[in-house]
Amino acid sequence: MIEKNPLVSVIIPCYNAEKYVESSIRSIMSQTYRNLEIIITDDCSTDGTFEILQKLAKEDSRIKLYKNEINLKIVKTLNNMIEVSLGKYIARMDADDISLPERIERQVDFLEKNSDISFLGTNAFLIDEKNFVIGKSHLPLSPNDINIYIKYANPFFHPTMMLRSDIIKKMRYNEEFFSAEDYELWKRITSVCKASNLKDCLLKYRILKTSVSNSFVTKNRQEFLLNIISQSIDDEVYKLSDKRVIANLLITKSRTKLAEVSIFYKFIYYSERFFYRIKNAFIKF
Repeated sequence: MIEKNPLVSVIIPCYNAEKYVESSIRSIMSQTYRNLEIIITDDCSTDGTFEILQKLAKEDSRIKLYKNEINLKIVKTLNNMIEVSLGKYIARMDADDISLPERIERQVDFLEKNSDISFLGTNAFLIDEKNFVIGKSHLPLSPNDINIYIKYANPFFHPTMMLRSDIIKKMRYNEEFFSAEDYELWKRITSVCKASNLKDCLLKYRILKTSVSNSFVTKNRQEFLLNIISQSIDDEVYKLSDKRVIANLLITKSRTKLAEVSIFYKFIYYSERFFYRIKNAFIKF
């Protein structure tokens, strides 16, 4: 049943984001969709982030501001915000990105009209540290295409995601997958639920040289991604050693072309779609 204006909980973790956090939060405050609770948690920032958040909270009663007593890192912080969320939908947002004004409205409208879809992302403009647009994404849109693509790469921008709260409250982020927590969660959810992306770019996704996702600084993150990707590759086609090589190539591509659909991604993605359709054609005849 379609609700007219279901409550949406927007969860925003913040840590040392004073340079961008105000524009990020204001992009949510100024959404055309108004029935929001804006849940923000400061994870023990050492700069002026929390003071900026306090100022914004005084301007908008929809903001629910929390501050961790100790630095819990992003995964635990996200799960805590999911726990206190009251909305029918839970939307993600990051402290350095910018949501376009109609983002939430467009996502709610889609999910209300498509009850078989459990979570929804959007495409995004890529911006640099000075707000210049440096690219745009072309992510897979349909559940079938996403199920193919996700075996080799993350088909979603984390801060664009909107999920049905009953799904995310049940599954949660895995705290063992720090800095790859979103990809691991999408893999689990898509094994039992359908997902889509909107074609339009409804977020400005900031590429920062210092971000964890851009630098791939930890060996643990690389190992997590190797495991996630290699598990997707058919054992009947590839030996374990081959799967690890392919997974490592994908990670290397991600390091240099973060958030873009690389040539290598496209090759694997469209090749599999091509052979899948040929196989189905032969089965039909």
